[in-house]
Order: sequence, then structure tokens, then C-alpha cells
Amino acid sequence: MEISDILKIFNKSLTSLFKYDKWLIENDLSEQCITHKLAEHLQRNFLGYNVDCEYNGNIDSEGGKKRIVAVKRNLKENNLIKRSEELSGQDLINRAVFPDVIIHKRGSNENNLCIIEVKKSTNKSDFKYDEIKLSAYTTDYYGNDLKYKLGIFLCIETGTSDKAFEIKTFINGMEYSF
Repeated sequence: MEISDILKIFNKSLTSLFKYDKWLIENDLSEQCITHKLAEHLQRNFLGYNVDCEYNGNIDSEGGKKRIVAVKRNLKENNLIKRSEELSGQDLINRAVFPDVIIHKRGSNENNLCIIEVKKSTNKSDFKYDEIKLSAYTTDYYGNDLKYKLGIFLCIETGTSDKAFEIKTFINGMEYSF
């Protein structure tokens, strides 16, 4: 599937979310609640693929769990470094991850289509870590092996009746504008 097709189906699913589940968004319900509903709309539109939330499996990794490798300096510059990581002599940091939504075919990393990180506008935490993760999910740099064709960062404006959101896309480890 081409990236343009993935984005078209994603946008259709996002439109459905705002149409059928706007109450959740207007009333600023939890990120997990909104993300789950988005995943339901995605599942209806991505026929032949599995859509999973908080999926931490990785068929190709030792131990079978999803992990990313990030550059220590990038984490430190964004105040995202943990004390134990700071004290380690490693330049690369290996972290377990639980992406919000993935579109894939279970059983192989060759069919990892799209990975999505979602935030609400009312979330006060910095979104930079999501961008670092999306970069790692979509590249093979530093031994990352998840092979997602497309990464999407979605920030939804909650607590309002406005249909407002921001989307950032990641391809081959880089933010890409369409």
C-alpha cells in the first residue's frame, strides 16, 4: 500500500472519529478512550490489516517485545533522559515502547504499515518524545528493526466543539510534510 493511500484511509477514519465520537473529544475524555475509538474506525477502513492499541510485540526481537534505540544526546537535550540512562556509559539508549495504535499484519515486521502516537491538546507533557519514537519506528538507524512505512503524530484539540487537530508524518526516520 502506498503512503498516499494510507493517509487517505487515515483521514477518512479521523473524519469518522469526529463525526461519531465527537462527544468524547468535546468532553476531554482520556487519551486512551479517544485512541481506542480511533483504532475502531481505522480497523473498519484498513481491510486485511490488524489495528492494535498499546501493542508491544515484536516478532523479530529477542524476547519478542517492541523496543527502540534512541541517541542519548537527543533524549538529554529534550530533558527526556532517565537517571539510570544518564549514568550509563552508553551513547545509544534502548527502551521498551507501547505505541498508541499500529496498523500491521501480525506475525511479521514486513507488514508494519503505520504507527500512530496520539496526544490531546490538554496534555501538558512535551510531545518531543513521541516524535523521537516515531522517527525510530520508521528507520533502521541504530539497529531499529520495526520497519513501519509511515509514522503519524496526531494531536487532537479536546474540550471544544471545533474539529481541530495537528498531524505530523514520519517516513524513513524524518518528519515529512504533505
